[in-house]
Amino acid sequence: MRITNRTRNTLLGTRVVRAATFWSRTRGFIGRPEPRRGEGILLNPCNAIHTCWMSFSLDVLFLDNRGKVLKLVRSISPWSFTRRVPGARYALEVPVGTIDASSTHVGDELTWLAPSPYSISVLSQTETQKGPSSTLNRRSTG
Repeated sequence: MRITNRTRNTLLGTRVVRAATFWSRTRGFIGRPEPRRGEGILLNPCNAIHTCWMSFSLDVLFLDNRGKVLKLVRSISPWSFTRRVPGARYALEVPVGTIDASSTHVGDELTWLAPSPYSISVLSQTETQKGPSSTLNRRSTG
């Protein structure tokens, strides 16, 4: 999914996955490679995190149920714990430097858009009347 800082019109991630089950939230980045720019995990519900069994640091943003940033944690080290953040519903784990690169501050509002589970292709009326084989033939010849 894509996560944007609506307040500052900046991008935090384009390849963020949602962790909404107990096991997916518990695992988070455990056993996964260090995230690259644009990658992350949105934990829901979540008001505190740990980085046990991880070998890299992360930036973490705690958000309320409307996407408002309540707390920022820059470069949390492996084998660390955060305190509970009152009112937090989400925790966004992203690569170190993401908070600063996106100029995100406490009070900013983030929005996210989940990718569509399907893709729609619209054919023109002539392509529909000719059928799919003629469309394929026309594309391959030219």
